[in-house]
Amino acid sequence: MVTVERELSGFKPAQPGPPSSESTEFKLVSGPDATFADFEYTLTFPLPNAVRVTLTGPDRPAPPHDNVILQYEPLPFNVKIDGCDATIPFPPTGKDGARRRELRLNWEDSILLSIWEEIEGSWVRIAGDLPSRSYALTEHGVMRHWWLEKDNVHLGMGEKAAPLDLTGRSFRCDGSDSAAYDAYETDPLYKHTPFLVSTPRAVSGKPTPSTYAIYHATNSNALWDIGRHHDDPWGYFKTFTQDWGGLEEWYLLGAGVREVTRTWAEVVGRPMLVGRDWLGYLASGMGLGESDEPIAQDLLAAFPDDCRKYGIPCSAIHFSSGYTVGEDGNRYVFTMNKKRYPDFKGLVGGLHRAGIKVVPNIKPYMLTSHPAYDSVLKADGLFYAPLAKGPVVTRIWSSGVGVNGKGSWVDMTSAPGREWWAAGVKSLIDLGVDGMWNDNNEYYLHDDEFLAANVFPHPLRQPAMAGKAKLGALGRMVNTEMVAKVSHDTLLRSHPERRPYVLTRSANVGAHKYACGTWTGDNWTSWKNLRGSQAIQLNCGISLMQSTGSDIGGFGGPLPSPELFVRWVQLGVTHARFCIHAFKPTPDDPSGASQTNLPWMYPSVLPVIRDAIKWRYEYLPFFNSLMWGSHEDAEPTNAWLGWGDFASDPEVYTDETLNGVDAWIGAGQLLSVPALHEGELTRTAYLPKASAEDDTIYFDLHAPYGQHRAGTRVTLATPLEHMGLLAREGVVIPTGKNYHTVTQREGPARTTPDGVDVQLDEEGGVVGLDDWRGVQIFPTTGKYAGRWIEDDGISAEPGRAVIELTYEGGEDVVVSAKFAEHDFKPLWGNTLHVFLPVGDERVVRGAETVSVNGRSAWLVDVSSPGTWVKV
Repeated sequence: MVTVERELSGFKPAQPGPPSSESTEFKLVSGPDATFADFEYTLTFPLPNAVRVTLTGPDRPAPPHDNVILQYEPLPFNVKIDGCDATIPFPPTGKDGARRRELRLNWEDSILLSIWEEIEGSWVRIAGDLPSRSYALTEHGVMRHWWLEKDNVHLGMGEKAAPLDLTGRSFRCDGSDSAAYDAYETDPLYKHTPFLVSTPRAVSGKPTPSTYAIYHATNSNALWDIGRHHDDPWGYFKTFTQDWGGLEEWYLLGAGVREVTRTWAEVVGRPMLVGRDWLGYLASGMGLGESDEPIAQDLLAAFPDDCRKYGIPCSAIHFSSGYTVGEDGNRYVFTMNKKRYPDFKGLVGGLHRAGIKVVPNIKPYMLTSHPAYDSVLKADGLFYAPLAKGPVVTRIWSSGVGVNGKGSWVDMTSAPGREWWAAGVKSLIDLGVDGMWNDNNEYYLHDDEFLAANVFPHPLRQPAMAGKAKLGALGRMVNTEMVAKVSHDTLLRSHPERRPYVLTRSANVGAHKYACGTWTGDNWTSWKNLRGSQAIQLNCGISLMQSTGSDIGGFGGPLPSPELFVRWVQLGVTHARFCIHAFKPTPDDPSGASQTNLPWMYPSVLPVIRDAIKWRYEYLPFFNSLMWGSHEDAEPTNAWLGWGDFASDPEVYTDETLNGVDAWIGAGQLLSVPALHEGELTRTAYLPKASAEDDTIYFDLHAPYGQHRAGTRVTLATPLEHMGLLAREGVVIPTGKNYHTVTQREGPARTTPDGVDVQLDEEGGVVGLDDWRGVQIFPTTGKYAGRWIEDDGISAEPGRAVIELTYEGGEDVVVSAKFAEHDFKPLWGNTLHVFLPVGDERVVRGAETVSVNGRSAWLVDVSSPGTWVKV
């Protein structure tokens, strides 16, 4: 990549106008003699707290994409011009108490943008361009430079290596098949997320300036350097280098990370609503699915029996690509190995009867020996290599570890490519599967000059190849997005009443319109990578990848020790996505023929593993409600300690806390304190404060069941049997049975797409009806209120039950509950089992008491103001 450092000079307003005027767009244009000849710079306000800047010119068109879904009319604003300076007051961010901000522009030498905020009567710069280096050209793209706010914390960027704070490091914005990666060192990983948050550290007694995020709406490869580069006379600064095309740059401002994440969700779309069954234990059968003797189908068919034998509930299983392996040992997507799987549809039906959904692995490439290769090539469904004057043929993973073959990625921006993918997806749907696992979809093609069909109506077409676009300008992961879209749309067409489930390993920002789940790829088994997985999880949540998790136990490398496996499971059950997945030998098969992690692989710790998984099912109504919060309000299921109100606590920005492993499960509700070091039998944790005056109690949910004040550091017991977990005073935590349940006696939650009814196994504690609801409350002497959302967990357009519960602590505890919405009727009717904290000897006034698993519970009726309108 060639960089030409030239000042962006010689600009003037497109329409000079009066010194002060109102407009919906401010435009600067360069003349033919300027350094950047014939470039245009525009500025608009799509939202009160969002500024959109574009810079385009010859051979630098606006980035082609559909990542921004916000439909808007630019807001009017006043521009005050004085020579080569313009001042634009920000539109108000609220009716009362809005922060006063200004956007200032200067174009005397180079274009300089800065954002200022009035704090205690003085104007403070929030963000600003680097003088004389604000813009530069690369060979095909643009480079941007900003001042580095050295005291700020930098977050986001999606799936990036630990620790949580990204300051002082640099990251590629592209994806790679990063198998066996190091969670603290490897970059890039699998996803493309050019969204960077800069948030000031809170200081006691001082107001905190606004947080801002910069989002570059492009699919081109890029590099973010966040103060790693030092160059006098500027010192440390931030740089975004976009390989191809002009800029579309968004500045999002708000009071804290929560507000800018919510604003970004308005721009690119909120997280999709994940189905309830994808919140339980997700098994992965890579080792099982690769077996020839005994055949894979027999091993997978026996999986429900193993779950019953060991008392492990399971909601879904992933079929690895072993079902596509041909006689030569290579994988041929959308083909079937009849020896391993003589009755694939029957296998799926048997798993469905046990309440286990099925998601097969599919890959968007094919070996040159694939039976469909020639037809897809003839239809122009592959990428074109201009130098070779033929299809792009490269190395793709085709068999065992490190075994590759010659093949081609399928061009999903082409109609023939999408048609082939849709037909393959439909063939699997016809066999009864429930969702699609889009894997190996990073599209890591090594030449920007390769040509693709181009799905966007944009002037990127090359004269030599009409209808084609250079891959560097279009962006490789547009194909990843199209893979997700076709999987999603084909599922929806086949079963329009059901919520489509698409799991994706790679993603650009646009892919999350179609794929509702993801994971952090092929990690390596180690204590270090276990710890690093937490930080990756939290930055994913800030970046709207809120249904994510890691491969529990590690995908590659050695088997986890029993202790490491336990700790990984205990952390995994707190994440939005909980999947045990691996490619390695089990203790019973050191040859490696059976390669997967299983909950029962270590009899010595099986009771601990079982308890952790059952805890996940007990809290599944809570997680289901958190996913509604993610979908509606962009609230991450797992949040860093400075999320929301807790951003005002200076302690969450200390190195000890910021780069630790503790996190919220639902901000301000449950505090997760995992033990992620070998032999760690106690943990010291900080309990965040929501304000300087916050003296809220945290309740330890494990023995010795202590109570602790916000703002303190406490030592918690973390024996192998459990991690640390605390509940904040006043929260409302809905719970259910500690095994897999269905929400309907009949309907899509009970009957799978192939017409199979789930067989209940209540006595075995594996699958049953969701006809019991508990609620944990945590009062001292105050008044409290909480709510949660329930639905059938599967419908494409679900009805909801919104339960609002209030309680007050005194000599007794007073509890009342009502349905605020009631177009879904839960199987548990209107009776709640209310639990007080362990050790609280009070009673719930006026409520009948019962015993549940040795604990006292009080029966409270939920009032319904009307009749049920949907069952």
